[in-house]
Amino acid sequence: MLMVTTACNLSCAYCYEGETHAGKVMHLDTAMKALHMAAASGRAFHVQITGGEPLLAAEQVFTILEQIQRERLSATTALQTNGVLLDRETARELKRYRTGIGISIDGSPHVQEVLRGGSRETYRALTMLEEERIPFRVTAVLADRNVRELRGLLMALYPFSSACGFGLDLLVQKGAAAEKRCHLPRKQVLAAETFRLLETLDLFNRRRERPLEFRERALVLRSWRQGSSRAYCSACSGASLAVTPDGKLYPCTQAVGDPALFLGTVDSPSSAYTALSESTLFSEACTDCPLEGRCPGECPTRLLYNGDAGRELICELYRTIFQYCVQQGDIAV
Repeated sequence: MLMVTTACNLSCAYCYEGETHAGKVMHLDTAMKALHMAAASGRAFHVQITGGEPLLAAEQVFTILEQIQRERLSATTALQTNGVLLDRETARELKRYRTGIGISIDGSPHVQEVLRGGSRETYRALTMLEEERIPFRVTAVLADRNVRELRGLLMALYPFSSACGFGLDLLVQKGAAAEKRCHLPRKQVLAAETFRLLETLDLFNRRRERPLEFRERALVLRSWRQGSSRAYCSACSGASLAVTPDGKLYPCTQAVGDPALFLGTVDSPSSAYTALSESTLFSEACTDCPLEGRCPGECPTRLLYNGDAGRELICELYRTIFQYCVQQGDIAV
């Protein structure tokens, strides 16, 4: 995860990095040191370009992508953006480099404006991606202020056939969220709204040529069909690195700035990388859960910062999805 800049052009109510309207830009030398670290194993790897808002450093983004291509590194690439600065030329260049595009959207234009700002520009970018027939995925931060509006996000995405899927990231109680500007949703509300979301999604997908994938539903179905649980992400097993513009290393971007999770620098990496967690969700409470032993797990840094409240919420989310899938005949019990 290359944080090409710490600067951002929006003020998200729950930003775990805090407000950073000015910031450093990653030098190419720093990026390449990190990429060479990843390539040293000889195995393929994935590069997520992020920030801040990475398109504030668009020139550097494309310099990095060009270098990956020139050195023929065995890497897939993707860029996560709020979309405000995403124009036609930039989108075409990303497509040329076969770089996936992820857009951060938390709901309908109204909800997006309240929680992030820049909604007109973001939705204009979606229209442009649709016109260019460039696939994109959406990630929404799940909080008390948008949990009742999840169906509004689906309705907003429905006209865009290039939208491939969406996922829900529980807010991290760090940075702005830790200052109580935004809160975790209530468990009962999350369960009810998730069920309504799933009903609406199935209705929409019957009318769409390309079904819209709900990431968390896909995770539950995969874990159930595999008959086992596995690490939620690469950070669980020590297989990921977040790199700041000044070359500092952390297990993931949500951990950046936490002294307890500092892993050295690209010039002097830690000699021992301790995995954040081998078991990312499970506790004694899981013995009464129908997903026991088949749970997708949860982001380890979210568990770290959100504690038991976050664990209970993600459990409720997965159980609701499971119950809905059983009702629809997608899971046989």
